Amino acid sequence: MSTTRTGSGLAFTPEKDLEMFADMARRGKRLTGVSLAHHGWRFDDAEPEEAVFDMAYQTSPSDEYFDLFRAAGWTPVLSYGHIHFFKAAPGTTPVHTSIESRVEEAVSNRAMFLRYTAVVTVVLALALLGLAAAGWPLVITMVVTALGAVALVYTTFPLVGYSRRLHQLRHPALSE
Repeated sequence: MSTTRTGSGLAFTPEKDLEMFADMARRGKRLTGVSLAHHGWRFDDAEPEEAVFDMAYQTSPSDEYFDLFRAAGWTPVLSYGHIHFFKAAPGTTPVHTSIESRVEEAVSNRAMFLRYTAVVTVVLALALLGLAAAGWPLVITMVVTALGAVALVYTTFPLVGYSRRLHQLRHPALSE
């Protein structure tokens, strides 16, 4: 039987989702996909197991990329875009053994969502200016504005989350 759980937001608190994956594994639920309009996770029935989960970001990973994780004791579980989830036995050395690697991922993700946010902002501004110049009805302008606002939420929130995470990684004493 399939079960869905809402995620906490990988850009803000990935640790919560990773702990949820471990808890679900203990309950006999295996992470199998993304659900709830990409706001949550899908789990299917499986044998209960004790496992820890971790994640890494990599665009277009090669087979060798996953082989490195396997060699370190991590089993690939799910890839979602450029995010890859792994599981291992408790006590396995974490995927990231340095703050520098987490900082590198946060910088890369922040840059990606900064580009997305900039593109959405420019496209929305041009669309609204074009609609205003063409004299389109107000209802169409309102629909375009609403769609643009949704797109901005889905680009700006992760941008803020990865920026916040980067700040926490670079300044741990200030984040406590």
